[in-house]
Amino acid sequence: MKSESELIAASNLNFAGSYRKLAQHCPRGEVRIEGAVTAFVTGVPIAIFNGCLVLERSTASDLAAAAAWVASEAVPYRVWMDEVINPSMDEPSVPEGFVKDRWTLPGMVLHRNEAPPLPPAGLTVEPVGAGGLAEFVGVHVDSGLPAAIAETLFSRAFAADPDVQMFTAALDGRPVGTALAIRTGDVAGVYAVATLEHARHRGVGTAATWAAVSAGWAWGCDTIVLQASEMGFSLYSTMGFRTVVRYAMYRSAH
Repeated sequence: MKSESELIAASNLNFAGSYRKLAQHCPRGEVRIEGAVTAFVTGVPIAIFNGCLVLERSTASDLAAAAAWVASEAVPYRVWMDEVINPSMDEPSVPEGFVKDRWTLPGMVLHRNEAPPLPPAGLTVEPVGAGGLAEFVGVHVDSGLPAAIAETLFSRAFAADPDVQMFTAALDGRPVGTALAIRTGDVAGVYAVATLEHARHRGVGTAATWAAVSAGWAWGCDTIVLQASEMGFSLYSTMGFRTVVRYAMYRSAH
């Protein structure tokens, strides 16, 4: 059983590892390390897919150098900061013009292994195979993500990566949800949990998340992590995830 500090380290490891993996498979993707700050770009013009991760005790100069590099790539970006290990890194230390989001992102962990519940009748969750990527991408396009961006983020190379497992959820045979797992060492993270609006409150997100969790267990990972959105927090809490760390998020005010 991991200690509390080990669970926080596991959350941080996979948080950074997920963006490394995403950048690895994007044509314009790149990662740089400035001191203890991980900076990454995917080249996608959406702030959440580019930025700086301050997950170890760092200095303002490290963050300034990392942010300057990301900014030089001419993409919108964010800064995420572990609130516990960087208590002195506050608004004056982040890039000029950045403000703290109201929602502090919970780093949540599930540190147990048990059989997940069966999905409701009519709902299936299947791994994305060689011919199923279009359905996964289609859910995100139907959710409002531009097709070119969805295809860049969820490429064939990304889907084929041995440390990635993607899932598509379908209601009565129609794709309505997704989730994916990313492995970093002995930790697996759950990402890209999405449900089309008309299919919400029918167990889609829960079933897709359990599929990604089960993929982590199948890899032999005893700790599953995720970063919860405000919408998803109660769902993950009900599943047994608990918060071990919180990440302050900073975004451009413009």
